[in-house]
Amino acid sequence: MADTGAPRGSDGASVLTSRSLERKILVSAGVVLAGIAIVGEYRMLPGAACGAAIAYGNFFLIRKILGKAFSVEGGIRKGFVVQYVLKFLALVAAVYLVVRSGRFDVLGFLLGLSSLFFGVLLEGLSSAVETK
Repeated sequence: MADTGAPRGSDGASVLTSRSLERKILVSAGVVLAGIAIVGEYRMLPGAACGAAIAYGNFFLIRKILGKAFSVEGGIRKGFVVQYVLKFLALVAAVYLVVRSGRFDVLGFLLGLSSLFFGVLLEGLSSAVETK
């Protein structure tokens, strides 16, 4: 009888070690920045770059925290929840400080921040196309 819980291909635990999603997030950030530049809204570029950097940093930290948490055989490391909550609070604080400072265009910042969503969407679509 085959072990149905074992990860295969890009499923399961290998997702945490895959850099494909990171690349897709960076590509989507580049597309967002290029789109803003093409439209000519140059005042939005610093905010979009800041948002994209925060989105990428957030995903990078999620991957590191989850990778360490599930690297222990048969269990989850104990500091996982604390690290994850601290990362979330740091994300909220960073977004608050950027928006509150008024130095960046808020719409540009949100577009850059959405590069995480677009990257995940792009990864899902490319994975769906590969499996067919």
